Amino acid sequence: MKQRKTSQQKDKIILSYHNGVKVDILAKKHKISRSIIYLWINETKRVKALKKRHSLEFKNEIIQKIKSGSKIAEICELYQLPKSTVYHWIETIGTLPVKKGQVKVIEKTKYDALYQLFKTYSMTNQMSVEERISLITFNSKTHSIDFMCKLFNVTRSTYYNYINHQTTPAIERDKFLKEKIMLIYKKHNKIVSAAKFRIILQEQQIITSEKKIRFLMYDLGLQFNKNNKSKKYLRPKTSIKYKNLLKQNFNQSKPNLVWVSDITEIKINYRPIYLCVIIDLFSRKVIAYDISIINNTRLSLNTYKQATIHRKTHPMMFHSDRGVQYTSKIFIAYLQKFDVKQSYSAVGYPYDNAVMESFFSHFKREAVYPNYPFSTDQAYKSKTKEYMNYYNKIRLHSSIGMITPNLKEGLYKKANT
Repeated sequence: MKQRKTSQQKDKIILSYHNGVKVDILAKKHKISRSIIYLWINETKRVKALKKRHSLEFKNEIIQKIKSGSKIAEICELYQLPKSTVYHWIETIGTLPVKKGQVKVIEKTKYDALYQLFKTYSMTNQMSVEERISLITFNSKTHSIDFMCKLFNVTRSTYYNYINHQTTPAIERDKFLKEKIMLIYKKHNKIVSAAKFRIILQEQQIITSEKKIRFLMYDLGLQFNKNNKSKKYLRPKTSIKYKNLLKQNFNQSKPNLVWVSDITEIKINYRPIYLCVIIDLFSRKVIAYDISIINNTRLSLNTYKQATIHRKTHPMMFHSDRGVQYTSKIFIAYLQKFDVKQSYSAVGYPYDNAVMESFFSHFKREAVYPNYPFSTDQAYKSKTKEYMNYYNKIRLHSSIGMITPNLKEGLYKKANT
């Protein structure tokens, strides 16, 4: 009586056939009929057809072959599968009693359990390590630690280290960084971004990434609510009378080449109050500002005169919008007296004076809105003075290399003395 071939022997015979050995030679060598070999070959082709979509039936058939004694290396070569893929199937499906009639039921039960678990907790990337570990511990009675660690993206070493010592080096570093972030946040009037946190921490010999800082800021509840929707502006036709000489050339090589100015309004006790500011484009420094209850030429001219007293000179160019405060005969005549060229933004096109637009945006978000409404004009003036001092001496500016305006001018003077 002929002995039946095992699954492992069948795979070797089929593999030999695919490697170029003829059926006649295989039949004589293994003492079996050619028809049986052809039957096995056709069966292999059927399984390969299933492979195209990697169905559960195909995976189950591969696992059953391995359980019956076939080597994984030979199976992978025969069916052209990566070893990692087969090992993954063994890990996820091979441990389950996957009979053909039960595969769908088992998979449904498995994913139903996962769905219920995800439904129970609001799991996000912002969860702290302590929160993840507490969830793993809570569910350890119903799910394996290994499975829960993978689910919550926590290494087993971190989990066991925390359970045994109630802390980990990562948790200790997060606590240290949070303390530093809160100190900087308070020092900078609660208005520092993640990018600037990174620069300040780097100055203190503490190296970390912006992504990590944002994560910790979110954990501390320090995120700003930003609803800034970008608007599209069409450039209007330019006026021959009011030319744009600056042409958005906001980077200047030295101080007092170009000053830019604008006026903004807020309301105190339902009454408007106006703030005029002048900035030197070289260092982005606020060189003068003035506050008035009347928005007229006197406001812009007084601010300009303050700037000249502070700088002890006039600029080569003065850029503003086309408000009457800057286009009046009195203002134009005063600047012409000192040979100052005037440049104007196009009407309804804020990009031409983007530096001032950016400044007022930060000023309102960082100084006005957190303290609004102001009870008196004096309260507003006091907050404005405090912010201007902070803006020039402490606040870091990305446009000048993440340094302060005062430091920018100090470095220029040092290099040119």
